[in-house]
Amino acid sequence: MIALLILAVSVTALVQFAVCQWRSMWISVAAQPLSECLQAAVGLAPGQIQSSHFELLARTSEQMCPATQKQNVWLREVRLYFQIVETLDRLCEKHLPALSEWADTELTACAHYAAAVLDERLNANLAFASETRAF
Repeated sequence: MIALLILAVSVTALVQFAVCQWRSMWISVAAQPLSECLQAAVGLAPGQIQSSHFELLARTSEQMCPATQKQNVWLREVRLYFQIVETLDRLCEKHLPALSEWADTELTACAHYAAAVLDERLNANLAFASETRAF
C-alpha cells in the first residue's frame, strides 16, 4: 500500500514538473518582442493583443504560412490548453472570480504565444522572399 502511495506521489510530481516545463517554454516565446510585420499583417499592435484574438492569430498563422507546419512549435498544444482554460473560465467565472482572473491571464498569454509564432513565420517568409530576389 505504501509503495502505491509513493508511486502515485511520484507520478503526480513528474506530471506537474512536465506541465510546468512545457508552460515555461511557450511562455518564454510569448514574451518575445513582436515586430511591426505582425501589425501590418493582422492590424494589431503588440500592446493590443487580448485573449479574444487567439483564434484569429492561430488561424492566420496556419493559413498564411502552411509550408512551415513542421516548425509549428506547440501551437496545437497551446490551442488545446487555451480551450481547456477557456472552458474552465466559463464554468467558474460567476462563483470563483479569482480563477477567472487567472484564466484571463493565461488566455492572454496564449494569444501572445500565437502572435509570436505568427510573427516568427512572417519574418521567416520575408527573409526567404528577400533571399529569393537576391538570386
